[in-house]
Amino acid sequence: MGRTVVVLGGGISGLAASYHLSRAPCPPKVVLVEGSERLGGWIRSVRGPGGAIFELGPRGIRPAGALGARTLLLVMLGGSWLQTLEARGTVLSQELFQQQAQQAAAAQLGLKGPPSHCLVHLHKNCIPQYTLGHWQKLEAATQFLASQRLPLTLAGASYEGVAVNDCIESGRQAAARVLGSEPNS
Repeated sequence: MGRTVVVLGGGISGLAASYHLSRAPCPPKVVLVEGSERLGGWIRSVRGPGGAIFELGPRGIRPAGALGARTLLLVMLGGSWLQTLEARGTVLSQELFQQQAQQAAAAQLGLKGPPSHCLVHLHKNCIPQYTLGHWQKLEAATQFLASQRLPLTLAGASYEGVAVNDCIESGRQAAARVLGSEPNS
């Protein structure tokens, strides 16, 4: 009987790991387990009014072709600006965020006209950053898994990079470790 590999999480890293596992010369049976109703993790597309495509998630991703030409700009605002507004008791509204995003796009990119469509979401504390001591904790977890010979490998934005390309590479490396084609590192 062949080997079965269970991939926990259908985000970009889990999808990348599943893909690379399934394309191996002697692929194991791959079982992808996802807790939500859809795959993709934080990456998702939303169709807005008039067919405009809004890319939500860790980065804006533009599809190729005519669809990409209609994809709109992703503006992320936050940090001290948002904290100052909250400290002043400012009402955080979609209109305020749209106005601020348009001002930022005008100042930083020279985009003076209003957008043809706008979709506003407030995601508090969403700019991904690792906490102090993250790398030491990750190294300790990796050493523990190796010393206990646990059949587990870690992949995803929680470990070694939050950008989409980091997550895809993390999934590829996890698949390679499971297949034994890359040393644990």
